[in-house]
Amino acid sequence: MTFSSTQIRVFVLAYLTYLGFFVSRSPYSLVKTTLLKSWEPFNGEDGWLTIGMLDTAFLIAYAAGLFIFGFLCEKFESLYVLVMGCLSSGVTTIFYGLADFWDVHSYWYFMMMRIACGFAEATGWPTLIKMMDLYFSKEERLDFIMVAFGSCKFAGTVTGSILSSFCQVFGTDSWGYPFIWCGLVIMTVGIVDFFFLPPTKGQAAETQPLLSDPAPLPDSDTTPKNQSESDPAKTKPDNGPVKTKSASDPAPSSNSVSSQEASKDAGEGETKTLNVFLRALQLPGIIDYSIHLFFIKLGVYVIVYWLPAWLETLTIQGTGIDYQLACYLNAVWGLGGVIGTLLLGLIVQQTKLYGVCSFIVSVIAGAVVLVTFWYSGIAGTLMSVFIVLILLLGLTQNAPYALSSAGMPSVVNKLTSTEDTKLVGMATGIIDGLGSLGAIFGPFSGTLLLQYSPSQGWYLVFLLVSVSMFVAAAVLIRQVIREIRDARESTS
Repeated sequence: MTFSSTQIRVFVLAYLTYLGFFVSRSPYSLVKTTLLKSWEPFNGEDGWLTIGMLDTAFLIAYAAGLFIFGFLCEKFESLYVLVMGCLSSGVTTIFYGLADFWDVHSYWYFMMMRIACGFAEATGWPTLIKMMDLYFSKEERLDFIMVAFGSCKFAGTVTGSILSSFCQVFGTDSWGYPFIWCGLVIMTVGIVDFFFLPPTKGQAAETQPLLSDPAPLPDSDTTPKNQSESDPAKTKPDNGPVKTKSASDPAPSSNSVSSQEASKDAGEGETKTLNVFLRALQLPGIIDYSIHLFFIKLGVYVIVYWLPAWLETLTIQGTGIDYQLACYLNAVWGLGGVIGTLLLGLIVQQTKLYGVCSFIVSVIAGAVVLVTFWYSGIAGTLMSVFIVLILLLGLTQNAPYALSSAGMPSVVNKLTSTEDTKLVGMATGIIDGLGSLGAIFGPFSGTLLLQYSPSQGWYLVFLLVSVSMFVAAAVLIRQVIREIRDARESTS
């Protein structure tokens, strides 16, 4: 399969853009320990709860923003929505870091910056997915390319962690600098997109061969195109005898007619949407994969927001892990995600066994979580072994997460074998929506465990992550059985 220069440009810029969004997210988890130790209002008795609620507010705003900007990118040029989001995300990230230099200690200042950043970052996913959908055909998007695109999240974690660590390498110990540098990254990406990323309207029509097949028009299967062109009379609707209008007939009010038509259209639209939603729920495997993504994102997002803070509580080979080393280890976790995503994507492309692959890797991830926590607490821990475990943790956790998010349209199309784009879109939205709830619930649960069970907090957090990965695997058992049965039937 070959790609045009426009497609390559779209993929590279889309990849770098979403990578930039995750770069701007990285400092929030990396500086938590610093804030908990030395910065009001986070260094009090309720420190875990106050700083954890910022993450929860960000994720709720992000989830709400997905719906808002998903609608706006259909009404307006997606490129402008994306650029606005990149610039806004950079500004809010920078202003969060400027609190260090301005000596800001207002909790509501930090809260408002996190909420605003959540809304801003919500512009990325719907706009970039729309661009990928527009410039790549259905067959191309169902290929390895979408899973590869999903690795940008973890590449962003690697880049953001390394960039944040450089702030200490060059002698800038202030916790605000990582936010400023990472905020500048996403703003720069937004400016590059404005000048080089193709639009989704206007010029996009020139790349028609790259577009997805348009949805058929109503009754297109019963009204051939050549028939309507050759003999218009055959396609003219028969409205029956013309009724003459009597002078005594009252003239209908234009306002009443338009309002009645509007209310009728609205009612029909709501009914159609509800019907599509109910049909999507009945598709085979949709509920299984929805619950699977809920627990996958629950476990992954706990690690995303709390791994650096946990690392700074450890002592490996007699040396305590400081901020800089925690950044490097967090980058190792993200690197594992990139490797795991690409490997699992290649395996799934060859085997088409989505459920089997996700099941196996999720079970391994649950075990790796427990082994990593256990090994960190034993005597004689070796840094080299610990690094390998962190790499495996990122590999096994993030691979099924990427497959179930960026690669979910492929899964839905395989499960349904339907050409109804609205039905596929609704099914994908159900899976993503439940996954977003898991992303909110995970870090919030970790916050509560750390705040109200300080002695056993980290043990309970890792137990939560491990159990969530095992449950994510368990809900796919029906899909595993079905895929194995179908594979045997196809080979027999």
